[in-house]
Amino acid sequence: MKKNIFVLILTLLLAGILVFSGYQIYKIISEYESGERTYDDLEIYVSTPSNTSTPQNSSESDEKIENAWPEVDFEGLAAINPDIVGWIYSEGTPINYPIVQGTDNSYYLKHLYTGEYNGAGSIFLDSRNSSDFSDRHTIVYGHHMQNGSMFSSLTDYKKQDYYEAHPILYLMTPEKNYEIKVFAGYVASTKDDAWQITFDSEESFQAWIGRAIEKSTFSSNITPAVTDRIITLSTCSYEFDNARYVLVGILNG
Repeated sequence: MKKNIFVLILTLLLAGILVFSGYQIYKIISEYESGERTYDDLEIYVSTPSNTSTPQNSSESDEKIENAWPEVDFEGLAAINPDIVGWIYSEGTPINYPIVQGTDNSYYLKHLYTGEYNGAGSIFLDSRNSSDFSDRHTIVYGHHMQNGSMFSSLTDYKKQDYYEAHPILYLMTPEKNYEIKVFAGYVASTKDDAWQITFDSEESFQAWIGRAIEKSTFSSNITPAVTDRIITLSTCSYEFDNARYVLVGILNG
């Protein structure tokens, strides 16, 4: 009799675990789908050119060069959420998102650009940075999603051929457009100095840049100057606990 009761309790326990696990999986999938739909709604606010590559032939018109960036309706976006400070785009990749900035680096980890709670979060600017991207070093964060959205494709820069296919990203702000000229990318621990904002001197900043290049998973012929503004794009990686992949580029504009 006792054995039958034990088997019944164990069966009920296992069934409960399966139901709970199934619910959690359903919840995650539902959040993914909800997040995708919400970001799809932004298509009316951005016009992506058919070819965003900067012309290689100097004889090509200045108009084509000017059209290298998507056109973004920042007034319309500001009406949705005044926390939207920019837009980031990478041709031929899933990266095509607004950038928001909160009062801390926690809120937009679990909220969409609309403010809706969602595990997909947002692409967001470090709360320590100036909202106009004028700092010596600016940091932008995004989740590494299993469905390939948000900043998942950053880890593809672990391969040289991917870097060569995508050496430039585009950053649009209400005031100005920028190219992000990528020069390094590497796997970092959260204890590393990859997210350092301020530097004591030009020498320490140059040394920081040098360390990023030394650790890079790909080679680049770009050598930043100490006077350049640098931007880091950061996402999760999975080589070890709390691993991150950081992509580092010159903010050129």
